[in-house]
Amino acid sequence: MQVFVLFLTALFITMVTVPLLMKLAGRLRFVDAPGPRKVHTAVIPRVGGIGMVLGTVVAVTLWLEVDSTFRVIFLGIGVLSLFGIADDRCDLDYRLKFLGQIVAVLIVVVGGQVVIRRIGILGIEALPDWFAYPLTIVFVLGTTNAMNLSDGLDGLAAGLSVLSLACIAYLAEMADGEAVVAMAIATIGALFGFLRYNTHPAVVFMGDTGSQFLGFTAGVLSVLVTQEVNTVISGTLPLLILGLPVVDTLLVMGDRLSRGVSPFKPDRNHFHHKLLGLGFDHYEAVLAIYGLQAMFVLLAFFLRYEADAVVLAVYGLLFGGLAVFFPVVYGLRWRIRAKVSAMGGKSPVARWVDYLIHSRRAERLVFIGVMAVLLTLFLAGSIATATVGRDIGFCAFGVLACLVLLTVTPARAVPIERLALYSCVVLNVFLIVTNGSLQPKLERGGSFLVIGLAVMVGLGVRLSRRYFSVTPSDFLELFILLAAASLPMFSGVNYARLAVEAAVVLYGVEYVLRRLEGPSLLLRAGGMLTLAVLTARGLGAGLMT
Repeated sequence: MQVFVLFLTALFITMVTVPLLMKLAGRLRFVDAPGPRKVHTAVIPRVGGIGMVLGTVVAVTLWLEVDSTFRVIFLGIGVLSLFGIADDRCDLDYRLKFLGQIVAVLIVVVGGQVVIRRIGILGIEALPDWFAYPLTIVFVLGTTNAMNLSDGLDGLAAGLSVLSLACIAYLAEMADGEAVVAMAIATIGALFGFLRYNTHPAVVFMGDTGSQFLGFTAGVLSVLVTQEVNTVISGTLPLLILGLPVVDTLLVMGDRLSRGVSPFKPDRNHFHHKLLGLGFDHYEAVLAIYGLQAMFVLLAFFLRYEADAVVLAVYGLLFGGLAVFFPVVYGLRWRIRAKVSAMGGKSPVARWVDYLIHSRRAERLVFIGVMAVLLTLFLAGSIATATVGRDIGFCAFGVLACLVLLTVTPARAVPIERLALYSCVVLNVFLIVTNGSLQPKLERGGSFLVIGLAVMVGLGVRLSRRYFSVTPSDFLELFILLAAASLPMFSGVNYARLAVEAAVVLYGVEYVLRRLEGPSLLLRAGGMLTLAVLTARGLGAGLMT
């Protein structure tokens, strides 16, 4: 449940802060203009990384007792973010940007003692300090820049990071590495909050603040999980965990050096550029790179207990295969677009995604699903809970009276309806979480329904092309999450779970009301029925006693 809380806390904080930052981006000049190396054709805010850093760090510090190692890691993230923010604002010289990266990495490696000491090659059990420290510095610098350089298409760097961090979280969970799991899951939650605005066509970019943060975090966590948390797995596994971004960066920099230019000089020789040159459209290129990264991550999982030499040999084979792939394909003059030109220049993937976005049918199905889950949760709180107190009965009666008045009067009072439905949500989730259900299976089913609701709301917003603007309800939900951190845990009551699950259901209600742009009679009827049951059970129990 703590993992669930961390994920959703980071998700909601990022979802709320990113649109606020987007509104300020133009005024503060945090924007990415089109250019010869860019694939976008309009000015896009690049503030998503700031929201991701805030979402991750706040979520971890709220729900986890951070040890000295992670305090140092957060300090490194802070330094890196300051340089990233400056770069997103002013386009820093690459040498100054590299200086910031070195300072952040030295803080973590020297100050936090996050060091690669164990690589079982040539009979070496422990690496000497004179080799271990430079190796770790080079590796984390490499992963930081690798993710930064891979951020070239909508959703690309974020998706690659999700795959790597999920692998890290799983490997850490196997050895009870609570802090590493928490950091990885919180970062994934922030990424999903950001992806709400970044999937193609993106309305915000993560900028260097976000891409450097992702590469730095994944690199540091991969070292921690293999060197300290789960020491039975291969010490060279981070190469596979970070997989494709590292390969891409090494090949690009090697190509630049072979041409006698600076390895830091930007060009259009990354994997995503080459796939676009072969006729792949945006969706196809992203999916192809996701597939390659998934292959690296799966190999990391299946080879986790193999010797380091075996892992290095597999990595070398993959590296070599990718190094020769594009020269061979370009030499054969193969293009994928020629095969789909008869379909109007769009691939089957792009046409299917366009259909989902523009077809009202898919979004309508998601909307129906959200309504069904909300009504189910409403009734579950009123019927399946073991007992309903008299105080809950009085509260339910007052809210029920408000909804009845809204129904019988012709006035359009959406704010009052929101308040009444929000109250119904809080009462129900409070009963489900604090009071227990008649059967444990029903309580577990309710948690799965909440997870499903979160996924459907995100999908519904994406399909409807309506990105939520920030409203008082967003601040209400964020306030609930932040306030829960100060509440004590007593009598078996998990207030963290209460806050997060209530926030998810509140977003479900908000999605329905905003989509309809007015009252929802079905949702109101479900709320009235739920409140009537709670009133009868609560006040009836009071009369019985």
